Amino acid sequence: MKKIILFLLVTLFINVSAQKKIVLRLNHFLNDSTFHYNENFDLDGSQNYYTRLQYYLSGFEIEYDGGQISLLPNTYVLASGHITNYYLGDFSVSNVEAIRFDVGVDQIANSGNTTNYTGSHPLGPKSPPMDWGWPSGYFFVTTNGYTDANNDNNPDTPFELHALGDQMLSPIDQINVNPVNSNDTIYIDLKVNAERFLSGLNLSTVGVDHSSSTNNLLMCNNSYSMNVFESYNIISSSIESPKNNNYIFMDYTLAFAPTINYHFNSNQKVNLKITDINGKVKLYENNLPSEGSYFPLKEFATGIYIVTIDNGLEMIYKKFNVVQ
Repeated sequence: MKKIILFLLVTLFINVSAQKKIVLRLNHFLNDSTFHYNENFDLDGSQNYYTRLQYYLSGFEIEYDGGQISLLPNTYVLASGHITNYYLGDFSVSNVEAIRFDVGVDQIANSGNTTNYTGSHPLGPKSPPMDWGWPSGYFFVTTNGYTDANNDNNPDTPFELHALGDQMLSPIDQINVNPVNSNDTIYIDLKVNAERFLSGLNLSTVGVDHSSSTNNLLMCNNSYSMNVFESYNIISSSIESPKNNNYIFMDYTLAFAPTINYHFNSNQKVNLKITDINGKVKLYENNLPSEGSYFPLKEFATGIYIVTIDNGLEMIYKKFNVVQ
């Protein structure tokens, strides 16, 4: 009897100890340079820049431990160009060998509603919005930016493509990976060639398009036809050596309280403070993630404000305007 109990305890310990966090790291690039908003990149001989890049991933499948397959049917990722780390869950695996997924949201979830989820859930309410209400559903891929329409090397013609509709779901073939194992976490690294979302599109004429148009379908399908997602070895890659690229980027889609996109190289929690031009504190938040998007829940009066973000060792700040 004691042997049986001991066996059960050992088995339980092995099962518990085998649980590992799996984190998907999406390393965004623009023509092999690290992704930045408001930074020019070449596409088909024309200069362009992004002011917003967001997209959904769903339908995950993980191949692990010698060819075993695990489906992650209720796992969703809302990816942004400036955010790298996305937690997929805890699993009893030793090593991950491959991953596949869809760009967009599966039909069942797309027929639901953001009100079914909390604001922190990828499918919950977002600001700026990631849906067009129902029955239209979620935006599968959103790309906002500017393009050089008159060939003067100055991108000043806006484009805004937000893809809607179940037909936009784009399957990504299996990607073999070389994950990084760190204690209790497995990191799956992918390279995201962000400029390829826009391949073959005449950005000077697309304008503002929130629909199921052929332009939006091409943008979504580019994710597999143009190999937007590739395996990436973050340790040995010589594409670009790590550097201090902490930054803040303001998204003025909602001008009365712009979304604050930020990134720190360090994984330490950060504090965020917003003051007016006279130094009076208008908002303070602490223990925020080291990278993310922050939307103030309060409106600001017309004026000039300064957002300061620090992690105890480093500090970045940016001035922004609010016009009511």
